Amino acid sequence: MDNKIVVITGGSSGIGRALCDCFIDADYKVAIASRSEKILEKVKSDLSSEGHEILTVKTDVRVDNDCKNLVDKVIEKYGRIDVFINNAGITWYESNEDGINIEKHREILDTNHFGTVQCTKYALPHLLKSKGSLVGVCSIAGEVGLPNRSAYSASKFAMNGFLSSLRVQYLNKGLHVLITYVGYTSTNIRKIVKDDYKSSQFPPGYGETVKEKGMMSAEETARYIFNGVKRRKRYVRPTSVGQLTVWLNKLFPKLNDKLAAKYYN
Repeated sequence: MDNKIVVITGGSSGIGRALCDCFIDADYKVAIASRSEKILEKVKSDLSSEGHEILTVKTDVRVDNDCKNLVDKVIEKYGRIDVFINNAGITWYESNEDGINIEKHREILDTNHFGTVQCTKYALPHLLKSKGSLVGVCSIAGEVGLPNRSAYSASKFAMNGFLSSLRVQYLNKGLHVLITYVGYTSTNIRKIVKDDYKSSQFPPGYGETVKEKGMMSAEETARYIFNGVKRRKRYVRPTSVGQLTVWLNKLFPKLNDKLAAKYYN
């Protein structure tokens, strides 16, 4: 694992931050990207105090030139990329009272899907040289439609299709593509939604600041993803509920619709 380079978008908090620790522990050189320069500096300071070197690059994955700059900075410092993890993402809960929000659809697609496309565009030539790993932190919502998450599901289905296509396209070029279908994970992603958009219709899990009952921790999820990279797996589904949801959708789709409407609402 010595001298290998990993780049993690959305790396300053949640799953991305936990992934940072996983790869540092495995002696990778780590570069993380985030929109918040302040939080990036805090992460860098914390890790530097523990004797770890890390590259931080302020990046908004919705901006093409930011994605290019991220890759350029990594190559300038390290000369290669072995693992690129598309982790940056946002979510949205569409209450029935709000209906379909076109503005949120565009925002979420720009971040979750096009952010992945743009970063991958610039990282891909370097990953092909290193025969490295391209990773997408996708979601069960990218395999099964979930109630009140049409914008989020659409973005993750698009991400899933994009990465699956690249896997086949570069099958004989040595590129490893890992898609991680993450289930409910205890991070701030839903708290941000509730704080930013006032609604009376948010379900449990939106707004809590501690690990919610039944949710996997960011650290547990990151460990699954790290092991998926290490073993060059095609996909990872960390949660048992997520695995069950996908298999029920294949075998008993009508039943799964009813269960998804109840469980994920």
